[in-house]
Amino acid sequence: MLPDEAAAQDGYLRVIDESGEDYPFSLNKPMFEMPFRWDLSRRNQLGTLAKGESATSYTTFLDHLLPCCSRVIAFAGDSDLIFVGRSPESIFDHLSGLLFDSSWLDRLELLHFSMRFREESDIRKEHPDAVAAMRSYLQQLGLHPEGLATRYRTVTFIDLVATGDTFGRLTTFFYNWTQDIKYDWNAVRRRIRFVGITERTKTSPKTWRWQQHATWLPLLGRGAVKNVSIPRDLWEYLGNYQDKVSRSYTPSRWGDPALSSPSYTGRQLKSVTSFVRAVRAWQKEGAERTVRFPTRERACNEARLV
Repeated sequence: MLPDEAAAQDGYLRVIDESGEDYPFSLNKPMFEMPFRWDLSRRNQLGTLAKGESATSYTTFLDHLLPCCSRVIAFAGDSDLIFVGRSPESIFDHLSGLLFDSSWLDRLELLHFSMRFREESDIRKEHPDAVAAMRSYLQQLGLHPEGLATRYRTVTFIDLVATGDTFGRLTTFFYNWTQDIKYDWNAVRRRIRFVGITERTKTSPKTWRWQQHATWLPLLGRGAVKNVSIPRDLWEYLGNYQDKVSRSYTPSRWGDPALSSPSYTGRQLKSVTSFVRAVRAWQKEGAERTVRFPTRERACNEARLV
C-alpha cells in the first residue's frame, strides 16, 4: 500500500499489485462478493418466490431424507458442518429448518465448490484468477489454513460420494494453499473431517469402499472419514436428478460477480417451492413432527420442524 491522503478521504487505499502498478481500492466494497443463494430456512424472506410450480421428487423422498439428516448430525459429532456443492443442499436446507431455534444453526454452512475432476495446475492455466477467488471465498467463511487450524471446533465436510473425487480435490486445495503460505499442515489437517453420503449396498468383505481407494487420504491420516449410507432412490435423486436452488460453481465461475446476484430460473424457483411446501405439509399433519438427534448437546436432542 502507498500513503495517499486524498484517496483515504474518499474511502480508498492506494494498492500496488504484482505487476508493480498502483490503483485505488475501495474500503467500502468487499474484495470478493459471495455467491448468492436464498436462505430457505427464513421462509418470510422468500416472498412470492415459493408460490409457483413445485419441483418433482419421488413418493418417499421426505421419509428417506429425515433419517439421513439425523445420521449426518450423529456422524459429524461435535463439529461445524460444511455441505459441499449442490448435491447435499436439500440436507443442508432441511437441517437449517430443523435446527432453526437451536444453537446448532450457526454450525451449518453451504460451500459452493466444484472442480469437475480438474487439477489445480490446469485451472491456474485456463483461469488465472480463479484459485485466488476461491481462496478469498474460503477466507470469508473462515475456511483458510490458519482459520481451520485455530477453529474452536473441527470442521466436517459433507457431500454425496461415489469415488471421493470432490473430497480429494478439496483436501489437495487446502494442502497446496497451506504449502504456499508455509503454514503447518499438521495443524490444519487435525481439524478436518469428512462425512461421505453413499448409496446403500449389501455389506460384505468384497464391498467396494471409496475411501480404501483414495490416494489422497494419507494427507489427513486415519479416522478422518465416516460414511452415511442412504437408499439408492435418495442418492440418485440428490446426485443426478434433483433441480437445485444453487447455481453450479465451477472454476470458470469462481469469483464471477454475476453469481453474487439472484437468479430466477424455472428450476431454481421450483426447488424453492418444493422446500416451503414440504414444511407446510408437515405442519398440516397435526402434531409437530419431531426428529431426535443422537448428540450430547441438549439443544439438539429434539429439533422441531414448524
